[in-house]
Amino acid sequence: MDNSFGSRLSAHRKAAGFNQTQVARRMTAAGFPVRTQAVSKWETGQTMPSARQLVELCRLYGIRDVVAAFDPPAAERGPIRVLPLYHLAVSAGTGEFLDGAGYDSVEVGEEVSPDADFGVRIAGDSMEPRFVHGQIVWVHRQQELQSGQIGIFLFNGAGYCKRLERRGERVELVSLNPRYAPLPVTAADELRVFGKVVG
Repeated sequence: MDNSFGSRLSAHRKAAGFNQTQVARRMTAAGFPVRTQAVSKWETGQTMPSARQLVELCRLYGIRDVVAAFDPPAAERGPIRVLPLYHLAVSAGTGEFLDGAGYDSVEVGEEVSPDADFGVRIAGDSMEPRFVHGQIVWVHRQQELQSGQIGIFLFNGAGYCKRLERRGERVELVSLNPRYAPLPVTAADELRVFGKVVG
């Protein structure tokens, strides 16, 4: 059983006898204007309803116990792991130092790759559209990457999330956002790989 928030929202809608278009119309009539596409994105996990929208959805679906409706019992949640989430964000733009000492221990479930060893937050927009400012990325700790893989790097004292590109002797750290120029890596530069982004 898929226990994600979106899948449970979809199940409650179907149990209440509504399609997504009907939900959008009723939400709009109640003073919460949304389109069918928004309802679809909630159910696929691309976005989340606001707190007020969720309250209205619960009214519409006849949900009285929100916790029971959306927080599955521990036995259904799948295995729980505890991973470090580092405090200082890695920059997707200008670069910030990744301090190995400061982190929180966070519980994660099956939504995080089993290969993940730690998490960091993204700062900036140079890895959009795949990674956005404030997003947590999960990383498998390793010291080498193949060309084309996205990783977390220490480059001249600053932490980055970039794609590694090798073309012959040329090495670059490349942004996914085309507005940012690649960072060329020379023999004089300090480059260390923290790991490969796995989610």
